[in-house]
Amino acid sequence: MEQTDNRSFLAKLLAGDYGLAITYWLFYFVGAGLFFVFGSEAVDNEDWIRYLSMVAVMLAYTVVLIIGVRAAYKGPQLWKVMSRTSSVFMIINILVGISTLGFIY
Repeated sequence: MEQTDNRSFLAKLLAGDYGLAITYWLFYFVGAGLFFVFGSEAVDNEDWIRYLSMVAVMLAYTVVLIIGVRAAYKGPQLWKVMSRTSSVFMIINILVGISTLGFIY
């Protein structure tokens, strides 16, 4: 007989049931999405202190995610995986930053 797992999505996510890749990208895109929404609002209101604070938090968040990948990755050629992963994140961060600054007239 098959057992059903009645735990919530968040409980499964925090327990690591979805795997590193899904968890990592989910948290990254949630963070990028929040930054886009609230960063765009800050730029539109010309609240540069709040915007720069969000940029600092976004960069710190990216560093923590990269450290998490380094800690959890068990395969060969760690340096190659880390360089590619950090390159992708920096490109996405730059694109999100440019798109939030699009509200400057």
